[in-house]
Amino acid sequence: MFVLEARTERIAILALTVLMAATRIEHFGAGQITPDASTAVFFLAGLLIGNPLWLLAFLAEALLLDLTAIKVVGVEAVCVTLGYGLMIPAYSALWLAARWVRKTDKLSVSSVAKLVCACFIGVLGFFLFSNIGYYFGGGFESSMGLEEYARRVMRYFPQYLTDTLFYSAAGVAIAVLAAHFVPRRRLVSR
Repeated sequence: MFVLEARTERIAILALTVLMAATRIEHFGAGQITPDASTAVFFLAGLLIGNPLWLLAFLAEALLLDLTAIKVVGVEAVCVTLGYGLMIPAYSALWLAARWVRKTDKLSVSSVAKLVCACFIGVLGFFLFSNIGYYFGGGFESSMGLEEYARRVMRYFPQYLTDTLFYSAAGVAIAVLAAHFVPRRRLVSR
């Protein structure tokens, strides 16, 4: 169901690229326009895009957006620490979680439950990797214990999960509608 034809896949790539660029502005501190969709972009990319090299392209986009925010917009680089490299496995966790349910044949109660479960697991993996990187890369291990740090950051997990589920549900709904209403190209044998 989520294995798209080449044309539809290109449209999904473009839409996800624009979505991350358009919503990451809130992440940069430029206002509460819309929640950051980056986690959902990686989840949806893993679900909808066949070539795994696109994971690298989306990682590069996230890095370029962060660099633009810091160098051009002037946002403080407080989140960019030595642990920033753990964003690679963090975003990869979302991508890989979606790969688990990529070949779903049709939407049913059990397949939707698998999608939600995969999204939860992906967000949990993202949250763990990104926060471990920030804890050790940001030097917090010398100023506060891991237990205290975990207690402080856990309050952000529900928002990450909610935002990712919302954007992912919208993306899945659009993909299902597109698959239903967009006519497939037929090969004509001669």
